[in-house]
Amino acid sequence: MDYKYKISIIIPIYNTEMYLEDAINSVINQTIGFENIQLILVNDGSKDNSEEICLKYRNIYNNVIYLKQDNRGVSSARNNGLKYVEGKYVNCMDSDDKWEKDALLNMYNFMEKNYLEIDFVSARLKYFEASEGYHYLDYKFEETRIINIEKEPEMLIFHVNSTLFKSEIMKNREFDTRLKMEEDCVFINTILLDKLKYGVIREALYNYRKRNANNSAVQSSKWNKSWYFDTPEYAWKKLITESIRKYNGVIKYIQYVLIYELIGRINCEYVILNYLEIKKHLEIISEISKFIDYDAIDTFRLLDSSEREIIRKIKEQAK
Repeated sequence: MDYKYKISIIIPIYNTEMYLEDAINSVINQTIGFENIQLILVNDGSKDNSEEICLKYRNIYNNVIYLKQDNRGVSSARNNGLKYVEGKYVNCMDSDDKWEKDALLNMYNFMEKNYLEIDFVSARLKYFEASEGYHYLDYKFEETRIINIEKEPEMLIFHVNSTLFKSEIMKNREFDTRLKMEEDCVFINTILLDKLKYGVIREALYNYRKRNANNSAVQSSKWNKSWYFDTPEYAWKKLITESIRKYNGVIKYIQYVLIYELIGRINCEYVILNYLEIKKHLEIISEISKFIDYDAIDTFRLLDSSEREIIRKIKEQAK
């Protein structure tokens, strides 16, 4: 298939005028050459001056597309942008983040060399602004390579914003609009279940903004009831179902994904939930634990001894 561009970048935008030009300019300044990139800006009902910024760049560059919709969330905005993709590869970056200038060239070249073996490649994720350092799961970036999750099930991947996908595998896929957070987790790992392999590039860097204002969707997730109920229902259960459908069981990698997700919930104070909601949430965790083997609990490298013991007890009580 012929593609007009090497890469399409979709940026969903909601009230991020303070950061948006930094994000756009990080794409324009890529060493792969901006003429090889299609930039799709999707305004998800912003009430600030984001539209003026988008129109400014659309009027300067003929490879910039501007879309505007009512506020329906990041998943809807990404799905809208996917309809206009004309690049061989596609990325969905966030409007407050930045790419290092040679990241997309490194990722493009890696995908070209390994096109038949993998469906996506991921860059390292490094925090800036309110926090510094690399993401908790950065251990998988010790070297540039292809990871086989059957052999290395602890090499978890969650972020679409730092990932470059084949456009051809995105055609019949959508982000789940029922999810307010962790839509990335189910999207990328559903794709991963097809080939059980993906690429990582140590030399490619995605700069992830931890806002000083502490008001991003991820930073405020624990204050949203969707994190406690919709995520297990539409993300965790989807991954369980897909793994069972394809491999007649929940593979160890998906078990590790579930354990990773449980870690943040077993130590919660549940400040926004009432008694009945807490009870319901604990029942959900108990039900999910049935799909996790004791061996996975005992071997997962990111659990400390107290977390390991808590999850074991949850599983024992769920029998």
